[in-house]
Formats: sequence, structure tokens, C-alpha cells
Amino acid sequence: MSMVAYKAPYLLQIMMDDEPLNPRTDYDNFGHMACWHRRYNLGDEHNFEDTNELFKELVMNSVSPDTVIDYVKSGKADSVKLEYDRSMGNWEIRSYDTHFRKWYDEASFPGKLEANRQEIFESLVDTLPNPDLYLLASEKNIILPLNLYDHSMLHMSTGSFLGRAQHAEWDSGQVGWIYATPEDMEKEYGSLTPESREKAEALLKSEVESYDCYLSGQCYGFRLYENGEETESCWGFLGSYSDMRKEIASQSLPESYRDMVDHLHEVTDTVTRYKGYEDLMEDLEEMEA
Repeated sequence: MSMVAYKAPYLLQIMMDDEPLNPRTDYDNFGHMACWHRRYNLGDEHNFEDTNELFKELVMNSVSPDTVIDYVKSGKADSVKLEYDRSMGNWEIRSYDTHFRKWYDEASFPGKLEANRQEIFESLVDTLPNPDLYLLASEKNIILPLNLYDHSMLHMSTGSFLGRAQHAEWDSGQVGWIYATPEDMEKEYGSLTPESREKAEALLKSEVESYDCYLSGQCYGFRLYENGEETESCWGFLGSYSDMRKEIASQSLPESYRDMVDHLHEVTDTVTRYKGYEDLMEDLEEMEA
């Protein structure tokens, strides 16, 4: 598909970019995108087997042992306990099996808590379920869900597609996470503050929006001719067609020619990317005849 407009001495051509760069592999990104899907290769390359492995690593790398231990000791974890057995002189980690409705011993540590702090911390991270790991990791990291909508084309969003996309209850679901670590935020913004976290979250969402445009085919390029000579071209624009038109009008066209983007005509064939100025002018003349 190619859209063409002529207003002497300018000829503007906007077309789909059928060889777009992948923003997750060809650009530098702030966030890390970990996805799992049986049919599609999505997001960034990673070695996490599942969400649990990702959350464990984030907690281990960014949350202190004291924070995790205090979280469990205070009873915030519904299915994991850390208790002191006075009769045995041991610290016991126990987990609750919802199927059998029974508590099970997971690990035992003789002696004082301080002497076993690191081992208890690591064992708790291995035992805690994903919702608790997510809460702990989110204290330092920004972690957003990635939802995929697979219906005639692919779309990705940090929000749910339920209620805003046709058949989303069957054709959508979570496929991963995009996240930024404290180190990422310090490198980008220089400090960890509520303001930098807010900026980091907005940046992660914008990266998902760009990737959504790539997945859904909202990728464009344009050529601008003046007196038959190509004076400007650009490829790899990711965004809506209307945004593409606005950007070209404001950045590439003289003010008195910006209305060209409102008078584009579609040229429907398979070779428009390779047509030259004369070919495009012929197409316009045929449509006006």
C-alpha cells in the first residue's frame, strides 16, 4: 500500500515499511522484556525458564535478606511461615499446600537467625509463590505485565485487552513482563526517587507501545520529491498513520504545503516501494483522468 499526493513542485509518497527494524533487537532499550510463547518469538532474548525464575532473580539482586525475612515473619506471606522451634532450637520454614490443605516443612536451620540469615533468605526466595515475590521485587524494580492480543494480527499492551478488543476473552492473555532494575533507573536518571520511578514506568510503557506498532504492522516510510528529485526519505517510523502524516507535515513540508497530507491518494499494487517519480506521477494522472 502506498499513498501519494502532488502539489507542485512537491510529490509526497507514504508507504508501509515491509522490512521494519525490530525495536527489541535493533534499538537500544531502557527496559527488559521477558516473554514466553509457544508459537511466537517475542520480546528480548533471555534465559528465564518462567516468571518464577525472573521474580527470584529480581528479589535476589535487589531486595535485602532482612526485608524478605521480616516480610515472612510478620505474616504477610499467606502460604509461607518462618517460625522458631524452641524445643529443637531451629528456625523452620513451612509452606501451605492448598490442595491438601496442610502445612509442610520446607527447611530447618539450627541456631540463631543471624547465623543463618543468608541461607534462610535464599530458602525463602525459593519457597515464596510468585505473588509474594512480585510484591517484594516491586519495591525496588518497576515491573509491568505484557498482554498479547492475537486476532488477525498481534497487539501488545501493559493493560488487559478485555473489554476493549473483540474476542479478547479467548484471543488474549499475559505472555510476560517488562521491567527496569534499580541499576537501570540510576543509569538513566541518576537517582532513585518517586519522580524517576514515575518516568521509568512511562518509558517502559512507551517501549511497549512501539513494540505493539511493530507487531501490528504500523510501520511506515516516506519519500519527498521536489521538481522530480528525491530530497528526503525516512523509514522505520513506528506509530499510527495519522501520527506519521502529522510528523511529515510539521517536519518535512514547507508551511504552505502541509495540507498535502490531507489529499493523499492510495496506489494499490505490490511494487510501490520501488517506483520512481515518473511512475508515481503516471499513477496520479490515471486516477485523475
